[in-house]
Amino acid sequence: NELNKFLEPHGMLFGPDPSSNPTIGGMASTGGSGMSTLKYGTSKENIRSMVVVTPSGRTVRTRQAVRKASTGYELNALYLGAEGTLGVITELTVRLFPRPKVRCGAVVVFSSVKDAAETVVAAVNANLQTLLRCELMNDEGIRCTNAVFKTVLAEAPTLFLEFIGNSREAAEGDWRAMLAMAMERGARSHKFAASGEELDELWDARRGCYLGAMRYRGIQAGDPKRREQVYVGDVCVPVSKLAQCVSETEAEFKAAGFPCVMCAHISDGNFHCLIPYAPEEEQRLMALNDKVIRRAIDLGGAASGEHGVGVGKMKHICWEHGPFHIDIQRRIKRALDPRCIMNPGKVFTVEPSEEERAARHRSMGGASGSKL
Repeated sequence: NELNKFLEPHGMLFGPDPSSNPTIGGMASTGGSGMSTLKYGTSKENIRSMVVVTPSGRTVRTRQAVRKASTGYELNALYLGAEGTLGVITELTVRLFPRPKVRCGAVVVFSSVKDAAETVVAAVNANLQTLLRCELMNDEGIRCTNAVFKTVLAEAPTLFLEFIGNSREAAEGDWRAMLAMAMERGARSHKFAASGEELDELWDARRGCYLGAMRYRGIQAGDPKRREQVYVGDVCVPVSKLAQCVSETEAEFKAAGFPCVMCAHISDGNFHCLIPYAPEEEQRLMALNDKVIRRAIDLGGAASGEHGVGVGKMKHICWEHGPFHIDIQRRIKRALDPRCIMNPGKVFTVEPSEEERAARHRSMGGASGSKL
């Protein structure tokens, strides 16, 4: 937000729009993105060059700040998403875009998340050029928003849309095209805002999903000061599998008795399930989360679309990539940081885990108890 305020007088903006207002370096370290990925891409596509301090104390520029370069290994890609395990980012050169002259938006209400997701898949396949943001909140997410932010939205799965460009005719034309897709898939109602500013309050509520989920069950119980821990899911699946994964995941959390506040960057296949929980519910929730991540991976997806691995998804990236892929990452880490001083114990363990060893030997036809 600070960067875009600085750029505003120059008529420019930094495209990625993470709802949590993180640091630019943090976005680079985790490969973060946000609500405008469909139009502008993730942080990885918007960082041209970086200066990194290596574990040995040397300063390295990852690449020249040009659009094209074919001169050796792509070190920019190596450090982006490394979560600080290979070096410290001290400088970034980012890609900028002109600020659009026209903003308009809409909310579209559906009977099910499946219908909403199928509409989004159709819109992505139609390649609507002016579609900037396409966010989904499920019925629980809307109830949470209404309870915490005092909005009065219909408590049903809802798409929040924003279109931008330099031509109002083009932006509103894309909206009409998407509305037709929504109506074909059972949209219940819609509301169009000719000025994007009219939707800013709703976007603020969308950005507040996490804080809202912390307070949600307390407000429902008549204790508005109560705060709970919130688990944030972050799976990403191919758009073709989106409707299936979203609907099955929501049903699974609800069947287990957990409130599922779903806030999704739905147009790029990435969705967040925000689950408030009490300490005594944590073990049951983590077991359920494993099932959700396994489903996403089985559908060709990723354990994390933008939040990274840290310590919480170490076993999940082994499920996603397999043990040999993780072994290559570990060898890179050992080569560049032999003393393991850069954010040690993150992304993967220093030595192969038992789960990795078992997976390795299953793939090689060997015994899972071997120490290879």
